Amino acid sequence: MYELENLIIEVELLTNKTDRNLISLILNKAIKEVELYTNEKYNEKFNNVVVDIAVIKLNKLGTEGLLSQSYSGVSESYSDEYPAYILNQLNKLRNKKGWGML
Repeated sequence: MYELENLIIEVELLTNKTDRNLISLILNKAIKEVELYTNEKYNEKFNNVVVDIAVIKLNKLGTEGLLSQSYSGVSESYSDEYPAYILNQLNKLRNKKGWGML
């Protein structure tokens, strides 16, 4: 079984966010995503990818659905997909009896 407290600490260190209730919620959502994608119950081999997903989700809070914005000569773009390094981790962890790759 995983230790949620350790994952919360990792996310806090990586994001400088301190709202433990929010971090816990985001981590639990990431855990469910990983379980669905891999067709496996959560275990500690998923810790790294779950923390990576949680960090991305926390950093995107408030910009969900926004693809790009421009203001005062500054342009920002956002992606609605996970970066390649996360997809690579997920695909390596995937139970091959499941569905196709992301």
